Amino acid sequence: MCKKRNVYTMSELNLAIMKMFNQINADFFGGELPKVIITFESGYKKGAYGWITSVKDWKQGNEERYHINISSDYLDRPINDIISTLIHEMCHLYALVNDIQDTSRSGIYHNKKFKQIAENHGLHIEEADKIGWSVTSLTSDTAEYVKNICPISEIRLMKKRPSGDCGTKTKSKQSTRKYICPCCGLIVRATKECRISCIDCEKEMELEQA
Repeated sequence: MCKKRNVYTMSELNLAIMKMFNQINADFFGGELPKVIITFESGYKKGAYGWITSVKDWKQGNEERYHINISSDYLDRPINDIISTLIHEMCHLYALVNDIQDTSRSGIYHNKKFKQIAENHGLHIEEADKIGWSVTSLTSDTAEYVKNICPISEIRLMKKRPSGDCGTKTKSKQSTRKYICPCCGLIVRATKECRISCIDCEKEMELEQA
């Protein structure tokens, strides 16, 4: 088991998470995943613990890279949950480089292809309404693996989340509703609740829940 310590700075955190990415890539993905840029940006407004870009939006030297973000608002979660989010995004990266369509509805809905990829790479996946097979946790074997190799005991920094009052005010200012085609992911915005159909797919579009 490796020596563990609390993390207090972003440089320490970035080094530790990058080390975990490289080790998990080697042990769970056979080293198949390309190098990425890992960032820690706010995900509060997205309601997301993490995400990965679907295009290579960073440049490192002469190489273009995908980037994985771990939400800086939720770094107070247990370390197993942070690593679960990291592996979740690594599974999306696996789908990207292998040209597997693992999501729909602009990346919101996780389909059974994602479930299969994730379960083949150390995760336990459960289904949730509107977002599909996206609820992620470590299997018992993966949790034991993380316990043995993760250098982090506890992350002792995070971005302060907005207060509940602030969030309520922001939400009340929304004047449009977002409808998404369940097949092709087409997005249409309307100023009131209504029924909209996607002509190409011949499917009724679904109202995205806030």
